[in-house]
Amino acid sequence: MDTNKAWHMETIIAAAAKKLEKNHFKAITARTSAEAVNHALGLITANESVGAGGSQTLIQLELIERLAERGQQLYANKPGLSAEESLKLRRQALNSDIYMASPNAVTLDGKLLFMDSIGNRASGMIFGPKKVIAFAGANKIVENEAAGWARIRQVAGPLNSRRLKLENPCATTGICSDCDSPKRICNIAVTLHKIPRHTQYYVILIAEELGY
Repeated sequence: MDTNKAWHMETIIAAAAKKLEKNHFKAITARTSAEAVNHALGLITANESVGAGGSQTLIQLELIERLAERGQQLYANKPGLSAEESLKLRRQALNSDIYMASPNAVTLDGKLLFMDSIGNRASGMIFGPKKVIAFAGANKIVENEAAGWARIRQVAGPLNSRRLKLENPCATTGICSDCDSPKRICNIAVTLHKIPRHTQYYVILIAEELGY
């Protein structure tokens, strides 16, 4: 990676981490994906069940595979499941000991922003599992909430619709039109201003471009 870009990413994740800590999240910074995975593995004991929300970041980190290799009890969606099986797995994930996913944006004043389709990912990041581990690349760090929602509408939404092969307008135009599509994925918006009470909450910020 270009040294100037690496410096910038490391600098902004450090700034965001400082504000997240002020909001009572446990913020961890990592220079690489490998370092982030090692941090996460250290937070998960062998006897804890782990649920995961849909996340391109988690796919890129290959953390689910690492957990499967060590025999972790996992509730994570995977290709080949029927709609009923997938929905059942999503519900089971909400009762796991640990929930992992990625916010759509992290603000420099320490807030986490989520946009969800059916609500399982947002739910798991708010209440249920005793421990939450959120992952975000430096590309998801924004100045404030307004910038975060703009990023979600104009970047994350179109790219995720495209990734999931959904027939939403943004998957063709690349621009949010606040559609009424039956397959719309921007249905539930959540901002975590502070840490949810009674939850151990870790946010791992990575000095790389990860996810959408």
